[in-house]
Amino acid sequence: MNRLPPHNLDMETSLISALFINNKGFEHTEAIAPDDFYKTAHGLIFSAMLDLRKEKQPVDLVTVMEKLQKKNHLGKIGGPGYLAQIADAAPVAVNAYAYAKTIKDLAMVRGAMQSCMEIIDSGYTTTDPDEFVSKAQERILSLQTTSVKDKFFTMDQLVIDALDRITRAQNTEQAQGLNFGFPVLGNAMHIHGSKLIIIAARPGMGKTALMLSVSKFLGYQGIKNTIISIEMDKEALVDRFLSEESDINSLCFSTKGSLSTRSMQKLEESAGGLSHLPIYIDDSGCKIQDIERKCRKAKKMGSQIIFIDQLSKISFSAKTDEYMGYTRNCNKIAALKKELRIPIVLLCQLNRNLENRLNKRPVLADLKQTGAIEEDADMVFFIFRPGYYDKLSNPGGTYDQSATEIILAKNRNGATGVERQVPFKAKRGMFQLSIGGVA
Repeated sequence: MNRLPPHNLDMETSLISALFINNKGFEHTEAIAPDDFYKTAHGLIFSAMLDLRKEKQPVDLVTVMEKLQKKNHLGKIGGPGYLAQIADAAPVAVNAYAYAKTIKDLAMVRGAMQSCMEIIDSGYTTTDPDEFVSKAQERILSLQTTSVKDKFFTMDQLVIDALDRITRAQNTEQAQGLNFGFPVLGNAMHIHGSKLIIIAARPGMGKTALMLSVSKFLGYQGIKNTIISIEMDKEALVDRFLSEESDINSLCFSTKGSLSTRSMQKLEESAGGLSHLPIYIDDSGCKIQDIERKCRKAKKMGSQIIFIDQLSKISFSAKTDEYMGYTRNCNKIAALKKELRIPIVLLCQLNRNLENRLNKRPVLADLKQTGAIEEDADMVFFIFRPGYYDKLSNPGGTYDQSATEIILAKNRNGATGVERQVPFKAKRGMFQLSIGGVA
C-alpha cells in the first residue's frame, strides 16, 4: 500500500496565514526553512516572505505576490488566487511558534525516513561491512533531534557573541575550561570545545597513569568523562583506581589472604567513593569504526571529555601501510572532536630517537608513526621523568624517579610551558594532581 510521508498541510497554511496577520510571528520561525514545508508551493511562499524580511519590507498579500512574480514563482504556487485563499484562511489561533514547531518536527521525521532509505539502498552494494555500519550510525546519530536547524552565522552575530562570552569570562573568578590539576599550566590551558589533546611519552613513563589520574580528578569535580581503552582491560584500570584510592598494592587483590580485615574495609570504603564518579570505561573493539561509534555514544550519554588509549593500538586495513594507517586514524579522531565539539585526549607513543640522544627531554619531532599527530593536535603534552634516565645512566646513584615533568609542547590557542615536580606514585600507577589548577 502506498503511504504518504507525514505532513500537515493545514498547519502549513495556518502558519503562512498567521504571518500575514502578524509579522511579529517571524520571531518564532527561525528554526524552519522553506525546504521544511511538505508542499512546494508553501515553501516558495515562505521563501518569498523571508526575502522581504531580509529587505526590511512589510510582508503582506501585495508584497508577497510581487516578490513571487519577480522570482517567476507565482505560477508555480497556483497563481494569485491560491495565495489569496491562504491569506484569507484565518487560522484557529495566531500561534506561529506552534505551527512552526509542528512543521519542523514533521520535516525531521521525513528527513530521518529518507536517511534510512538511503542507508538501506547503500547496504545492497557495500563491500565493507564495518565501514557501512559506521557510516550508517553516523548518519542516524547526526539526524536533527531538536527544532534547531544548521545555519551559517554572520560576523556581526559571531563578534557580538564573542564579546559577550569574553565579558562573562572577565567577570568570573575561574577561566572557562576543564581543570586537569596542573597548577602552573592551568593558566595556559583552556580545555573546552573542539580540541584534540595528545599525551605522548616513551613506554613506562606513565601515559595511562596520567590519563587515569586526570579522569579521576575530573570525576571528583563532577565532570562526566569516558575512557576508551585498547591498551588495558577494564579490570586492570579499575584495579588502578582502587589501588590509588585505598593506598593498597593492587598485587594483593588477586593473592589469597594478602588483605587484612582493615585493608578490606579501606578497599570497600574506596570502592564506595569511586562508584559515584561519573566515569565510563569501554575496553572492547580496536578498529577506527569502533572508536568513532563509541565516541558518538559517549557524547550522547553526556560525556564532556573522552580519553582514547592509544593510537598505535587502533587497527587499520592490512592493505594500508603503517604510516598511512596511523595518519588516517589520527585524521578521523581529529574530525570527531569537531563533530562532537568536546575535547578528545589521545595517547601516543614517542619514537626511539630520543633514547639515543644525550638530552632525553621529548620534543615534537619525537612523535611516533605520523606527522598528522602534530598537525591535527590542538595541544601536545609530553611526560618526562629525569630520574628515570639518570638511573639508567648511573645505576649506582640515588635519584628521585617519582618527580615528573608534564611538558606542554604545543598549545594552539595559548602559551606552552612545563609543570614540574608532579609526583608519580609508581606503586599505585597514578599521578598526584593538585586542586590548585585553574579551571
